[in-house]
Amino acid sequence: MHAMILAAGLGTRLLPATKTIPKPLFPILGEPVIGRMILGLVRSGCTKIVINVHHLADAVKAFVLSRNWGAEIVLVHEPVLLGTGGAIANAHSHFRKGPFIVVNADIVADIDLAAIFAFHKSHDKPATLVMHDCPPFNNVAVEKGLVRAFYPQPGPGLLAFTGIQVLDPLVLDFLPIEKPGSSIAAFEKMISQGHDICALVQEKLFWHDIGTPQGYSRAAMETAACSLLARQDAAIDCPDMAITRLAGDGSDRIWSRARLGEKTLVIGDHGPAWGNPHPEVRAMTLIGKHLKKQGARVPDILFSDEFSGLVFVEDLGSTHLYDLVQKEDDSARLERYKKVLDNLAHMAIAGAVGFSSSWPWQSAHYDETLIIAKESRYFVEAFVNGFLGRKDVSFASLEAEFELLAKRALDNAATGFLHRDCQSRNIMAARGDYFFIDFQAGRTGPLAYDAASLIIDPYANLSDALQERLLHYYTNLLCRLCSLNKEQFYTTYALCALHRNFQILGAFSFLSQKKNKPGFAPYIPQAVKSLKKRTGLLKDTPKILALVQSL
Repeated sequence: MHAMILAAGLGTRLLPATKTIPKPLFPILGEPVIGRMILGLVRSGCTKIVINVHHLADAVKAFVLSRNWGAEIVLVHEPVLLGTGGAIANAHSHFRKGPFIVVNADIVADIDLAAIFAFHKSHDKPATLVMHDCPPFNNVAVEKGLVRAFYPQPGPGLLAFTGIQVLDPLVLDFLPIEKPGSSIAAFEKMISQGHDICALVQEKLFWHDIGTPQGYSRAAMETAACSLLARQDAAIDCPDMAITRLAGDGSDRIWSRARLGEKTLVIGDHGPAWGNPHPEVRAMTLIGKHLKKQGARVPDILFSDEFSGLVFVEDLGSTHLYDLVQKEDDSARLERYKKVLDNLAHMAIAGAVGFSSSWPWQSAHYDETLIIAKESRYFVEAFVNGFLGRKDVSFASLEAEFELLAKRALDNAATGFLHRDCQSRNIMAARGDYFFIDFQAGRTGPLAYDAASLIIDPYANLSDALQERLLHYYTNLLCRLCSLNKEQFYTTYALCALHRNFQILGAFSFLSQKKNKPGFAPYIPQAVKSLKKRTGLLKDTPKILALVQSL
């Protein structure tokens, strides 16, 4: 069996990534897509594979020549793109002795290529085109097992050509010689002259065209999910796998759940990391694996793919701490939060051990720069100027006072690992324990900050009395785990709670107005109420004090 992989395309729909990485080298489950295709052909009994190259040809050649694939590989460079038909014709000397397979390098499919080849040899038609039902690509008319016509646009009653085909040498006579051309045009000419083109229709075919960012992302997601759930790299064995979108919260990440029988996992889609030297998905992976190693209660990271921005994690169910405490009294909440704080203290202390400042994707530490940009300015511009419409207030007029507050929050603060968004919707209840999620913004910072985030969390709206008891519980707990000045910790906690309040109001305002997520706005009044309780910290910042009192 001989074959050809069409791998010369420019990949313009995948810019800017394809400026430096040719489409055939896009990874799927850690393996470039052309590598997967070569391996699939070799497993099917292919002994010779011709690959045409053009765009970033040296990179494709270097990859192909870096391994012993177990088959003869012939690389054919096209100085000028020849299209699908011209490319096949350009390699005609390799295919004159019998039928050969042609596949596109930009598809991901789990299909028995040996069976396709055997089917073609069982009939006398000069070409077999593998078809399936994929509505976005359905533009081929098929009747009684034969291709009848190709249409420029998808339509009802049509099928999609997978790009997988077996051709007899006769087809070469209809292809353009030494000039660009389309194989589809050749098939249309053959049909017009009375030649039958066989259509082999595949049901429930795992097939993806990775020619667009969306197509590539879906192919990478489904391939990895199937491999992890079925414990084998064969999506053809996962026809019943389902991937469903989960309700998101404040981030732009898209979360989904993959299910195969009783097995599930959760997928976080951060978006492709093309051109980003330090993407968020890398931070999530490195920080998550470190925390797990340190015994922190976080989900297992099963697999991550930095190029596609996908991370696959253990499924901890759908019950958040927020869900459990909505109708509980303070007594029940106290016991529940004590267990959460136990886990938080361990993560804060153990997570700081061996933590690398190169892992965080925004800033290495919780510092004055971050406080001013992501909390103080956020509060003024998103909440005061944006949500409240107070154009009379400028951040510049308050900046010096905000800088003073930021410095005070960091002075002599005991530090550890900082989650930075430790609130009831980022804590999962599972297996009788509590697990922290959304830790990709982690870095080092004041031990008091996460406690403040959890305790003043407007989602949970804990009573003042319960907040006080939880603060004392956590302080005493930390004193048993590390060297801690209690009075200094209380001071730092109060200031961290103030800055967290600024952050909450900025975030909720931005998400409700700019991101069109109205579910955050109802919690703004509670956050304002919480902020106004902290005016005692603003005696040395009269302008900010006056602003807060006016809210």
